[in-house]
Amino acid sequence: MSVSRISVLAWTCLSFAVWTSSTRAQEVKPGTANTQEQAQMDPMHRPAYRKIESTERFFLELKGGPYKLFSGELYEDVFGGDSGPFFGAQFEGIVFRLPRILYVTAGGGIGSISYAAPATGEDGMPTSEETTLRLLPLSASATLRVDVLPRRLRIPVIFAGRIGWRWTQWDTNTGKVDDASGWSIGPTFTGQVALDLDTFEPGGARALDEEWGINHTYLLAEITYYATTEKSLPVGGMSWAIGLGVAF
Repeated sequence: MSVSRISVLAWTCLSFAVWTSSTRAQEVKPGTANTQEQAQMDPMHRPAYRKIESTERFFLELKGGPYKLFSGELYEDVFGGDSGPFFGAQFEGIVFRLPRILYVTAGGGIGSISYAAPATGEDGMPTSEETTLRLLPLSASATLRVDVLPRRLRIPVIFAGRIGWRWTQWDTNTGKVDDASGWSIGPTFTGQVALDLDTFEPGGARALDEEWGINHTYLLAEITYYATTEKSLPVGGMSWAIGLGVAF
């Protein structure tokens, strides 16, 4: 066989192989794992978009901030300007979802607040011992969360309002002596504004959903009013907190 015939045969086989591989690539259904390979072979080819979203069931928020007791005068002589701080978590289940508009959720929260100051002796002078007041707030609440701005208009702002009831276990000690303990109860009202992080990085948000089942993430800032009943130790007040929230 001459060199020219071998060359023709080689070019024919190579052309057939290229044509076959190209045909197979175009036969792959859009949205499969091979769409990336298609895009690399043909820059004009745009793979079909697949919307992948896991089911939304819960919200989790981690937050913290200063906490000034409502009746500041009652504690001012002991704790001075001590403002906590407060650290807490809120966990809620989705009761109702109007897609891309709002959520109605219900759940509860738990937190921790502590104050400390030198104990005062009978002569009115500070001693080497320490007086502490520890608060463990537990709450049950319902929340209305409106996310129509980021979902429909790409404006990364979410508004939420929460109403609930709080039970605060309190305990005060001087040194190793347990002075007193009890429960304070009352209603709570919270207003929240959040910055939707999905709006800034939709690709990263989709990856979080596919890998971890996290639908949305947001930074939050909120103000809470807690009013204790008359028979409770007045440990309520107006407080603010910042934190991170996720929907999953």
